[in-house]
Amino acid sequence: MFGDRITDSQAQYAYESILKNNDFLSGGSQGLNGISDVSAVNGLVAIGKDPTNVNGKNLVANIVKDANNPASDYSIVNDLEALSTGSYGQASETARTSLTKKLIGMQDQKTGLWNGFDKVDYTARAILALSMNTNQPGVADALNTAVKAVINHFYQKNGGFADSSNTMYGAENAYNDVIMTNALASAGVNVYVPLKEKTDYIAPVQRVLDQHLVSAGNHAILIQQATLALEQARFTSKGGKGSIFAFNQTDAAKPGEIVNIKDAAIAKKRSIIRSSISDPQATAAAVNDAINLVDKILVTYLSKLRADSTSSAAIADRAAGVKELNNVTVSHAAPATPVTPPTVTNNNVTVVNNPASSSSASSSSSATSTSSSSSVPISTPTVSGKPVKKASHRSIVYALTTVKLYRSSNFTKSNLTKTYKKRARINRPMFLVISQQTNKQGHAIYRVKDMNSGKTGYTLSGSKYFAHAYYSAKVTRIKVINPKGINEYGKVNLTSKKRHVKKNASLSVRKVVNYGLSNRMQLTNGRYITANKKFILATKIKKSSQNTRPSTPTATTTGTSTSTPPTNSGSTATTATTGTTTTTNNSPSATPTLPVALTNPVVLTNPVALTNPVALTNPVTPSNDAKTITTTISIHADGATIASGSIKVSSGASAFDALQAFAQQQGLALTYKGSGATTYVTGINGYNAGPAGTMTGWLYSVNGTEPGSSMGAYTLKDGDSISMTYNK
Repeated sequence: MFGDRITDSQAQYAYESILKNNDFLSGGSQGLNGISDVSAVNGLVAIGKDPTNVNGKNLVANIVKDANNPASDYSIVNDLEALSTGSYGQASETARTSLTKKLIGMQDQKTGLWNGFDKVDYTARAILALSMNTNQPGVADALNTAVKAVINHFYQKNGGFADSSNTMYGAENAYNDVIMTNALASAGVNVYVPLKEKTDYIAPVQRVLDQHLVSAGNHAILIQQATLALEQARFTSKGGKGSIFAFNQTDAAKPGEIVNIKDAAIAKKRSIIRSSISDPQATAAAVNDAINLVDKILVTYLSKLRADSTSSAAIADRAAGVKELNNVTVSHAAPATPVTPPTVTNNNVTVVNNPASSSSASSSSSATSTSSSSSVPISTPTVSGKPVKKASHRSIVYALTTVKLYRSSNFTKSNLTKTYKKRARINRPMFLVISQQTNKQGHAIYRVKDMNSGKTGYTLSGSKYFAHAYYSAKVTRIKVINPKGINEYGKVNLTSKKRHVKKNASLSVRKVVNYGLSNRMQLTNGRYITANKKFILATKIKKSSQNTRPSTPTATTTGTSTSTPPTNSGSTATTATTGTTTTTNNSPSATPTLPVALTNPVVLTNPVALTNPVALTNPVTPSNDAKTITTTISIHADGATIASGSIKVSSGASAFDALQAFAQQQGLALTYKGSGATTYVTGINGYNAGPAGTMTGWLYSVNGTEPGSSMGAYTLKDGDSISMTYNK
């Protein structure tokens, strides 16, 4: 797993260390409970060595020998983990099947745990080993039972793990916290969020980080295990399946590696754009060619990754693809005429002046990669770079109405696994959104995980069904609605309890603080509370300073005008506008639905204020005669989705036409300047672009790719997906 991330000298040092310290390879007998052998196999495979032939010795055969007559219960889990790293022949597979069956049989049927002198450690090792064998009979059920048991019996408020029934070995300790975090992540659990939906619990990863286990002051084994746990958590969060050491499990690493190479491509394109700003020899055409080459390389390696049948192949292809991406440079062939340096027409978006075109960019692409099902076909890029569809980032939502969970994306009665009835706000079921896609029946759907039961499946998506479970807007006052009240804490991770607050109490809020997927609120007294909407109700939200006064629906103005969205009766009103347009909604705004984590936003300099805005016509909306296309739009700010959905526009409409029509449909306040290639989105729902010289503003992407042109100049195709992200 790490072979492409370490130097040759580091790999050689690791190899020599394995030869010296493994009992069998160094000439001795098997070490304690096989732990030496499993470590050796993991390390050898990670650096690309064959454990069946290490200086003429077959380490796997030695493990198979012990597996047929395990020295101890620990030998069972250790031998199974080692043999599950790859395919080593019939004898290995037979032993692996036998060990899996034995381990499942050892699970306590009453508690769901594995008994040993240290239940936390042994249960974690058992979960880890079984997570590498999910294709074998009984494993899925055993893992589901074990995960629930760990949460119920071992999980602590501080994010660690302890066995209160064992006074000698059961106390929480750093090693057990790390090994259990690693194991749960291997089993597919999101360890970045609390495992119990209570305000005084924190996430396992946060506990690992709080203990500073990867610092030089800690014992080497802790540094190693903590590093593996964090790498496993990252791997799982990006779609990887099972343990990071399950190198040859079919498809295990593919989802994560696909995300990795897409991220690498986005980072490379940002790098190209940044470097071109200060490079007078980087012509617009050369920059465009370099970006186009990045897209072509991405398409090539995505095809390879999707065709890979093993994790090791996927890891190797991702590494090769990233290397090729990093080698892309902007050509410095002498231009026919001097090239004007790029100018900026948006607060944080660079526009390259192309002699062949007067187009310039306004709201640029999102700095974050949003999701897509890996099954979405990818076309060969055009000169502007064919967008690559991506999937949505993970988030926590709750159900607003009755929702149904299906075992697959094919929504049939036979695939229905559970129906969640509409509940009162404080009792609404919560879900982790794993991805967002469109199924074969044409429905926009989520793949979700029930935060209570751990059950996963597919359900219809959208603001009609779900809302973001945590506040992210500029809330200034809240009311406690939880019957049991809430607690105020001294720390953002909701530890250091200060006082209990009863139901119906009103509290003043200073700001909303992002904390992974579970936001917090900092009160004006400096203390922290949960931002979970099941516990609190926002009674006051800071209004935008932007003036969005309504005007007559049919009026035409030269400054600011307003479009009133459809009312409940279905009536509509549109306006022809000049300059800045604002779309307002007199009804309460929709609750944000799906947060998207913002990573490495593009930082660009020397923005130029846009003057003399050009008149913009009404958004292109479909008529009965014109051919229409459908596009989906999602708008994100402060880690939450303000609105998402689909809209039909006339063929030939621009991305901004669709955004403007969508804002009218959703009742969003939209402000802008300019038209066509100079269109500049200045604000959406009070999230406004900052003054010239700042980096605050709206970024956009189409199908997860930066178009490199203004929204007003980008012509949509049927099925395109637009993402707007507020960069602050």
